[in-house]
Amino acid sequence: MPDGQRGQVISVVQRRRRWTTEQKLALVEEAMRPGSSVAGVADRRGVSRSLLFEWRRQAREGTMPGLVRTEPEVPPTLVPVRVVEDPPPQPKAPASSRPERPARSGATIELVLRNGRVLRVSEAIAPEVLGRLAAALDG
Repeated sequence: MPDGQRGQVISVVQRRRRWTTEQKLALVEEAMRPGSSVAGVADRRGVSRSLLFEWRRQAREGTMPGLVRTEPEVPPTLVPVRVVEDPPPQPKAPASSRPERPARSGATIELVLRNGRVLRVSEAIAPEVLGRLAAALDG
């Protein structure tokens, strides 16, 4: 270097990133969406692919630090399913004797829980709502 000029040293110190449990779960959820992939999400979000695969495994197994599992670990099981026709419509009582109910639309799903309770819901029910109902009634 010519006299009077100083050199400039540029250094970058990369530190290990800290991810909150919420951030990890958001990335795992994004990678699980239809049409998405772990590699694509990892590359877009700047996280190691292997780390995202590990978070996905931990979330699935309930072993992610900071993740509280609210239900006891029960291995998945197959249950018998029987498709039946809707019962024939009952004769209507006079309108003045009972309150008006909204018309049913679609099929009805009937679940017999392990404790013997029967849960009947519309086929349009959101799966997460059905899961919460079944868990609450099966206890």
